[in-house]
Amino acid sequence: MIKTVTDKKDYIKKCDVEDFNISKHYYDKKVQLFGKDVYLNSDPWLWHLHLKCTDKCNGKCDFCVEQGCPINEDANDFLDSTDRMLHEMNNAGCLNSVSVTGGEPLLFSKLDALVDILKSYPIQFLTMNTNGTYLKEHIDLIDGTFDYVDISRHAIDDNDNEQIFKTKVPSKEELQYIKNQLQKTKMRIQCVMYKVKSIDDMNKFIKAFNFADDLSFRRLMKLSDEYGVNYKIGEDDYDKILDYAYNNFDFIQQTIQDYYVYEIWKAFGVNITYSYSNMSMLRDKEKKESEDVFREFIVHPDGLVSGSWKKDNKILRNVKNKIH
Repeated sequence: MIKTVTDKKDYIKKCDVEDFNISKHYYDKKVQLFGKDVYLNSDPWLWHLHLKCTDKCNGKCDFCVEQGCPINEDANDFLDSTDRMLHEMNNAGCLNSVSVTGGEPLLFSKLDALVDILKSYPIQFLTMNTNGTYLKEHIDLIDGTFDYVDISRHAIDDNDNEQIFKTKVPSKEELQYIKNQLQKTKMRIQCVMYKVKSIDDMNKFIKAFNFADDLSFRRLMKLSDEYGVNYKIGEDDYDKILDYAYNNFDFIQQTIQDYYVYEIWKAFGVNITYSYSNMSMLRDKEKKESEDVFREFIVHPDGLVSGSWKKDNKILRNVKNKIH
């Protein structure tokens, strides 16, 4: 299911992605990748490639789905698979948006080589997801290469934020410095709604960080038991915040895509995105659907290429076992 509205009268209040059939319409476009027939949605934004360059992270956030992830990576195989996957997607006419993620991607041992590969392909929209700890040392590498650098920040107060990450991360002042250094790449501050839960919290957060180009609030995800992460979702608080945005902010867009929904508003001079995804629902759907249906692509840290965050599912390329 994919639905995008830009007229406020068509806005779906309290939109639950669970109400939509996410497996429908996934046979609109057929391409070949690594000699395999792959069926995609016709919307280019659903041809997204995630480059999970490392499992390592200096943070230890309680709500992170990667917190118990074993370290299993090979930088050379990852770079080879990334280059080959970008080549395959470009030839198949389905190369559009790419995100570099982790773990913490700025801990990747061969970041310079990865950037060189990325620059050699006509990627339409390129982002990096980072907690920002090592950004100052890599400004020259990132600025102008990426369209957006998405920086995780989950509390207004610097000390509260570091308690969530359980490590030292950039202060608000340091984030402002980084923003001033970025001449071509835009900054998005991403807040998982773990401590920022109320309308008052949200408004204070927006005013504190509206020096960024965009702000993003993410409701805690619904996860399968296999992730081993348990927390209170806070659906009522999230619905109250969306209702507040509906009545007080300028509406730009609402999009329902697959297993997640996001909406964009404008307030205090900055774009504000709210998003929610149901990973538990996605996992259930993946168990039942055809192996040739792909809703996104992932290059894993060991070089395996698949159509799922679950590594043994929808494999396109396995360097170790020579599956292409």
